[in-house]
Amino acid sequence: MRKIVAIANVAGGTGKSTTAHALAVACVEYGKKVLVLDLDVSTSLTFQLGLENERTTLSDFVLGATINESQINTVVERFDFIPSDSRISTLVETEKFSIFFDSLPKEYDLVLMDTPSTIDPRLVMALEISDLILIPVASNLHSIRGANQVNKIAQNKSVIGFKIEIGSSGDYWDESFSYLDATIPNSELVGESLSHISSVVTQSNRSEVAGAYRELAYSLLEKLELI
Repeated sequence: MRKIVAIANVAGGTGKSTTAHALAVACVEYGKKVLVLDLDVSTSLTFQLGLENERTTLSDFVLGATINESQINTVVERFDFIPSDSRISTLVETEKFSIFFDSLPKEYDLVLMDTPSTIDPRLVMALEISDLILIPVASNLHSIRGANQVNKIAQNKSVIGFKIEIGSSGDYWDESFSYLDATIPNSELVGESLSHISSVVTQSNRSEVAGAYRELAYSLLEKLELI
């Protein structure tokens, strides 16, 4: 049964796009069929994957364009991806978003959504339609405040965090969250991977940070009862 996960924190710099990318790769390694959606108006993940000039984007599909398998990009790292563009800022109706999911021509184990770093309708849509909201939490007040804002919006939804040391300023973690059994270490390899089309899991396959993202993926799949 397909599971939909929104990766969300309204604090910027918490690695949401990097996480969406790395998790997709790691979950494919575990044999799962994965779709990634870019809901961030900045479209940074779309840009990194080299798909910013696609003729048909997520905006078109949500607004009613017919979607078929040939219009879904399967990237070199073997997950599917539907790119975004600036028109994503016009999407405000959860019902249309839900219809889009129902019209997907492929069967997926997991759909990952990269969400905006602001409280806006795209974030609300993603949270409403998700089976689980995954929040990257660093040990700094900016990140913790952003995580708690998401948690307040996502009332009555399943929410879980994971610890990320990027941007952390100490050893304080917000213990009001439940956390998956993985911590993403601070690593220069993550920044270096952003200049490549492939994720840090592929670029630095045997590194500590790649291993941490694999551990995070396994913990997430366990939580979703997909493994």
